[in-house]
Amino acid sequence: MQQMSTTNQSKISRWFLRERKEWFGNIIGDLWGGAVTTFALLPEVVGFMIAAGIPPYMGLYTTICLTITLSFVGGRPGLVSAGAGATAMIAAGLIAKYWQTNPEYLFAAVILAGIFQFILGLCRVGNLVRFIPDCVMHGFVNGLAIMIFLSQVKLCIKGSSVEMFLLIAIGIGIIVGFPFVKKVVPFLKRVPESFVAILFITAYTMIFHSKVMTISDIGTISASFDHVGQVFTRIGNVFTGECFLAILPTSLSLAFVGLIETMLTARLVNEETKTDGNLNRECRGQGIGNILCGSLGAMPGCAMIAMTVTNIRSGGRGRLSTFVAGGLMAVLLFTLSFFLGQIPLAALVAVMFVVCFHTFNWASVFKAHKVPIEQTMTMALTVGVVIATDNLAYGVGVGLFLFTMYYLAGRFLPVPVQVGLSFALLAAACGSAWFGWGTVAAILCAALGVGIAAVARRQAGSPVWKTVSTCALIACAVAVVGCAVLIATNTIWPGNPWFHLGMLP
Repeated sequence: MQQMSTTNQSKISRWFLRERKEWFGNIIGDLWGGAVTTFALLPEVVGFMIAAGIPPYMGLYTTICLTITLSFVGGRPGLVSAGAGATAMIAAGLIAKYWQTNPEYLFAAVILAGIFQFILGLCRVGNLVRFIPDCVMHGFVNGLAIMIFLSQVKLCIKGSSVEMFLLIAIGIGIIVGFPFVKKVVPFLKRVPESFVAILFITAYTMIFHSKVMTISDIGTISASFDHVGQVFTRIGNVFTGECFLAILPTSLSLAFVGLIETMLTARLVNEETKTDGNLNRECRGQGIGNILCGSLGAMPGCAMIAMTVTNIRSGGRGRLSTFVAGGLMAVLLFTLSFFLGQIPLAALVAVMFVVCFHTFNWASVFKAHKVPIEQTMTMALTVGVVIATDNLAYGVGVGLFLFTMYYLAGRFLPVPVQVGLSFALLAAACGSAWFGWGTVAAILCAALGVGIAAVARRQAGSPVWKTVSTCALIACAVAVVGCAVLIATNTIWPGNPWFHLGMLP
């Protein structure tokens, strides 16, 4: 009994020492990293909320709630979680459909997603992140970048003017050129480029009384408490079958995609800092944070790769850095909200365009010829599904399915069967491509045929089977392109029985 008591005391002592080190082991670096991260977060979070069609202050609430909460209960010190683009884009569909009539549906979906994440954390799904193939992750990241880019193009069209386009170009120029200024002026080394661009463009519009659109023209950035606790004041509308069926797909997507992006970001922090984090604790922490967000009337959130890198490279390593980021964001929101509302839309669009450029994994495109064809097909179809459905979870799900099928075919089927299966899938694609939703099945069958034929071609031991598998590969690739053209043309010119994106729910 005494030995057990001593062991427990030893565990508590180690936990206390670890927590103290994570909080106070890098005070100066964490203070500066948290401050820089706050100003880097501001334009991105506001841009994501505008793109999702929600008041910008709700994204700031999410940032405040998640950064402060996870500084205590998260499992990866230095990781920055906020109102991310991935979760904002997933919630956008629910917002567009129910925000005006039943806003409590959004908050219920966030709470349910948090519950799912907490349960997954208890089930130790954090240990599974290393099994997600790189090609699926590249598709996930590239699809996210394209989604954000398209949302910003829509904003450009909404507030289009010559002056706005010029300011966007100037903002991009500042962000791209400011790093060269940092090399000359070391004092500016840790000042974020996006913050400088926003200050410059905002100062110009205020001094010269420019008429370009600002954040306040789209949605109030002033702190509001209208939706705080709304999910509980309208609890009767939440516990209904209609609400559950409406929010379940969104909640599952939020939980799944949020954890994937968080786990990948945590893996990145581990590699950058040469330390380990508790990924299962991070999963549970994300769940707790999103439950609090939904209760407080805020948007869902997850880890943000770019902001986490900003925090780390600015000196932030511990829990104090994210606590400072959340606390400073709260000060800005509740004391300088009027100034924040005067930020021109052009400044945020410029920042988001640069974010899209850096988010996109260009190596996955330019070096595609150096990786197996089936991996390139997996990435491409993942991106295609993400763009078509505006849902990252669907894209990742399709990518994982394709990768699994390719692996099983290469592992358990002989080359002749692989080739035969490729031609069978081609026949199925050709037969179903002309009938509404059959076009979706056709492009999936053809994509499977491409990957399996590529595996057969690589494993073929004789020139004959290599030639036949190459023919199957080319034929299935043509079928994939043909189905994509069918979907694209029918989306532009609807009115026939073939599938188009407007048929998606």
